[in-house]
Amino acid sequence: TDRRHHRGGGDGSSKILSLTPMEAFMFGAMAKTVSTVITYPLQLAQVLIRLRNNEVQNASSSSLSSNSNNSERKIDDPNMEAYKGMMDCLYQQFTRGGFYSLFQGMNSKLLQTVLSAAFTFLTYEQTLVLVGRIYQSSLVARW
Repeated sequence: TDRRHHRGGGDGSSKILSLTPMEAFMFGAMAKTVSTVITYPLQLAQVLIRLRNNEVQNASSSSLSSNSNNSERKIDDPNMEAYKGMMDCLYQQFTRGGFYSLFQGMNSKLLQTVLSAAFTFLTYEQTLVLVGRIYQSSLVARW
């Protein structure tokens, strides 16, 4: 049996349009996959910028507290310079590791976010169907 309802029947009545649970799950998963793949390099750059800024701050504070230890990394080390911005971070990441380095670690992020979004969309769609049925039955009960 087909559980989908179609909008605007031939008799002029309108019916609720809903997705099957599998369709809702798959559409939610596909939408989140696309959005994660598109935005992941920006999220990675954000994390790398924060890490680098923390490293630079820690290196500068440790060099002020003890200047006798030469084994510590110095602030003038090119690896310790703060990124100049998002594009600089992405460019440096790309030049060090190529295109695939922009998607480093994305597998675990996809697993986490795609499943979450798919179940959220599935739950939303099923709740919408349930509320629609309750509303329709309350209208029928009034007449």
